[in-house]
Amino acid sequence: MLFDPKQENLPYTFALIKPDTTLKPNVVQEVVNKIEAAGLTIKNFVQVQELYREEVLNLFYKQQKYMDEIMTYMLSGECVMFLLCHETENPILVWKKMIGNKDPIEAKKADPQALRAIYGTSIIKNEFHGSDDPFSANKERDIFKFPIPQKIPDFKFDKMLVSLETLFKFLYPPNLEHSNALERLDIFAIYGPCVNYHSVDQCLCRECALIGKEHLEGVRESLITSEQTKLGIKIRPQPTTATKTQLPQRVQLPPIRLLKEEDIKQIYQSLCEKCQFHCNGYTHLQGGRNMQHIMTDQELNTLAKEMNKQEILELLYSEKGNAANVMIETIDLNEPNHYTKEMIELLFQELETDYYNRFKFYHLQNVILEDRRIRMNAWMSILINKPIHRFKNPKLVCKVPPEMRKNPESIHYTINRILPLNQTYKKKDITKMPLDFPPNLADKEKLNPNEEKLALLKKLHRDTHHMVEIQDAKKVVSNGVYLLRKYNDGRNGEWDNYSSLKAMNRGSYVNYEEKKKKEKL
Repeated sequence: MLFDPKQENLPYTFALIKPDTTLKPNVVQEVVNKIEAAGLTIKNFVQVQELYREEVLNLFYKQQKYMDEIMTYMLSGECVMFLLCHETENPILVWKKMIGNKDPIEAKKADPQALRAIYGTSIIKNEFHGSDDPFSANKERDIFKFPIPQKIPDFKFDKMLVSLETLFKFLYPPNLEHSNALERLDIFAIYGPCVNYHSVDQCLCRECALIGKEHLEGVRESLITSEQTKLGIKIRPQPTTATKTQLPQRVQLPPIRLLKEEDIKQIYQSLCEKCQFHCNGYTHLQGGRNMQHIMTDQELNTLAKEMNKQEILELLYSEKGNAANVMIETIDLNEPNHYTKEMIELLFQELETDYYNRFKFYHLQNVILEDRRIRMNAWMSILINKPIHRFKNPKLVCKVPPEMRKNPESIHYTINRILPLNQTYKKKDITKMPLDFPPNLADKEKLNPNEEKLALLKKLHRDTHHMVEIQDAKKVVSNGVYLLRKYNDGRNGEWDNYSSLKAMNRGSYVNYEEKKKKEKL
């Protein structure tokens, strides 16, 4: 098993059963049963193995007084070695307590149930060994090339850890057919992160909102109770309906209107199908008082335009002076660059993720803001006709090591390009054609006389368009031919599923022909 840096390392201790006990399989099984009964977990079990002299020296280097006797005994037979882990306690202390004192005589006095007290006969033949501390455990594990015990980390909801799936839900919401992903990406970096929180007032239907409010009220009451307990305030009973005056509460919390991921998980099955779809397909940006407001699409668009205006205005001031105030009024504030999902994935491909493929928000923020600087410079170069390579990077003023410029946690992080991704990104070339494609007559090198006309028509059909009048369509083109097509990558391009036609009081060519047939009947 290879070491996985994304998994969680477990505390462990090295354990060894010496030769005399290893010769008794039933005794070894009894020891294993006692180990499991104590809550310890055996990792990397090695049943039998003979030790080398160097391994014994490294393992018992502290016992120089008895080294000769130990060496003779340890090389006399096979040993059982394994790593032990415990879920809640320190495995080193648990195993040390189980085996007891080094001297079996002293072990019997302190704890008759200790393993050395039961199976040991002398200090040399005490039959069990355990690590003294984490440093020794790591060294002894390394002697026998055992991998570090690991486990899959428990999943925890954390708003500062963002997956690409969560980010794409914010950039491409289902209700918008053509969302401006770059503007939303910039808002995410400056005002984010986006979270899978949902407002009971804005996101849910009336029935589901009542369920959500009831749940949030219970969460609010538990928060008040825990805060009162923390402050040492006695929890007063709630006033009855007959009591007119309410008892004052010293701990007050405003109403909660946002369902967090933990809350949605608890009430998800009670929501209707439409609200479940909303919770699965959308992520939002928080705002407002106490961060209890979900920003709408209109608010995000207005915010994006204002952000673009302020940054373009600052760049114009540095280039054109006071004329920037006049120029900004004539500029379209919609960003001209557009990124696809593949480009956004390429933007973050060098960032590290956790076990659940989530990025740290601070890393995403640094990368997006640096990419925004490049995009703004490209936008400015179009507006003022200035070559883009003449725009200076302010981060290059400071002299820092190159590794700091590649570190997304550093304020000096820099992207080594001057053009936006949409101007440098290239689609993957089709280098190998599928073998199951039949040969195309248009690509044949040598043609028979009866194939030349057909091959010419296929080439024209592939690379050109034929425009005809609707009334002459039946004479020139067949019913199965589209009037418009869209050329795309591939051997034969890609057919467009829609055809366009401009005519007076007539539908498509097919509908027109069907109408004529009905009139004849």
